[in-house]
Amino acid sequence: MASKFPTESAFSARWLAIFMAALASAACSSSDTVASRAQADAAVDSAGGAPTSGDVDAGPLPTLAGPITGGSTGKPFTASVLDLKSVGYVEEEYFLEGDASAYGYRGTPGMDGAWSVDVTGTAHYKTRILVRRPTDASKFNGTVFVEWLNVSAGIDADPEFVFGHAELLRSGFAYVGVSAQAQGVIGGGFSLVAGTKPLVQTDPERYGSLMHPGDDYSYDIFTQAARVLRHPGAVRPLGNLKPHYFLADGESQSAFRMVTYVDAVQPVSHAFDGFLIHSRASGGAPLSSGMDPTAIVGGPASALIRDDLDVPVLQFETETDVLGLAILGGFAAARQPDTSKLRSWEIAGTSHADRYLMTAEVPAGGLGDAGAPVAAVNCPDVNSGPQHWVLDTAIRAVQAWMKSGALPASGAELTLTEGGTGYAHDEFGNALGGIRTAAVDVPIATYSGQGDPSNILCALFGSTTPFSPAKLAKLYPTHDDYVTKVVAATAKAEQAGFILADDAPLIQTEAESANIPE
Repeated sequence: MASKFPTESAFSARWLAIFMAALASAACSSSDTVASRAQADAAVDSAGGAPTSGDVDAGPLPTLAGPITGGSTGKPFTASVLDLKSVGYVEEEYFLEGDASAYGYRGTPGMDGAWSVDVTGTAHYKTRILVRRPTDASKFNGTVFVEWLNVSAGIDADPEFVFGHAELLRSGFAYVGVSAQAQGVIGGGFSLVAGTKPLVQTDPERYGSLMHPGDDYSYDIFTQAARVLRHPGAVRPLGNLKPHYFLADGESQSAFRMVTYVDAVQPVSHAFDGFLIHSRASGGAPLSSGMDPTAIVGGPASALIRDDLDVPVLQFETETDVLGLAILGGFAAARQPDTSKLRSWEIAGTSHADRYLMTAEVPAGGLGDAGAPVAAVNCPDVNSGPQHWVLDTAIRAVQAWMKSGALPASGAELTLTEGGTGYAHDEFGNALGGIRTAAVDVPIATYSGQGDPSNILCALFGSTTPFSPAKLAKLYPTHDDYVTKVVAATAKAEQAGFILADDAPLIQTEAESANIPE
């Protein structure tokens, strides 16, 4: 009897085809140095670029070189496995070089996140940014989505682009991935996957000139990437696009960096217009090297988002994140009320990493650079919950928040058991509370954010426990009955503000293709 779930290859191919159809229906290197603020302002003014005010532009501009070509593969590391050209996008890589500052806390950082910092030193760096942008300026929505590339696997990876590529591409975002951390560039830091190599070792011909002084300088490197995107000179990574908003994003370990950036650095840099923090733990990342360079968390065990920010922050949390893992405190310890500048979403039935992340990173012809570590995960029954659908909504919601002040919906917290050590579950084993979708309200499986605790990777990927044929037949006597209930639950989630109208037909297509009942 055929499985109710599609195979990984079928899943990837089918969703890529659906996504491309949806988009269709919707519609050698050089170098540059900007020597002064006046030149920078003139450059952006002449291009009609991002509006600037106050000290958002204070600080040095790095040198840009690119687009970069050559190397052993002739393409950037972490190159997208999607055919971006077919959807009107170009992918290019640029080198970023300059002098970055390191920061130290002024006093002892508290749980409230209202941290003050001082510059403790400067050092030279040379790293890279990866740009994916619309080739037609009329298709650009005005927002640059800037991802702090994730190095948990020991190499640069772009999990947020993978999770959110449908919304980013169909809505006309420009995307920039920043190699902000030393591990991705030169190695020497934390890695979940043995044997991976940083850029300078992976492709010495292309990346051998890169240098990184350490993660003390990563925050200012990230700031300088945004600053030079606002004020390009002769080398223009965004082409003729006219950006108006810069949305900073980080997922997993990069989310920990985002917490520290928001609380300690954004008040100094004013570099970004909004933040999306995806899958953070209770605390933030280290600000300086007073800790082991392989440490991924530092500072207070629990850190709130400071309450005096003038830009919006949306925190996006899975079941794995809210309760945390043995090595990381759960987000539940850092819960705080929503405000006019803060939203926190906790999504039922989701895990820190999942099936969608695995399959979306594997091209038909083999493993891509970013896909290799994820695809190599050998965990049975990983989570196949609804994370990416809700993330699409979060991305669009933060853009609207930055642009017009429209507040995203407030999401309920996941319901914890007495003592806060586990989740309260419904009769099907799915978590109660949180943001609800058809996956958990019209279930065909139990979706959990908790995977095999004996294997850190499997723990991150959660689990899916399919229902038996007998249970499916009892719940959904006919296939039409199942599809109808999915459509109704999706409409409810859309009305609540957590599913996009653009995604509803795709969710319906998934339901129609499922072998329910068997």
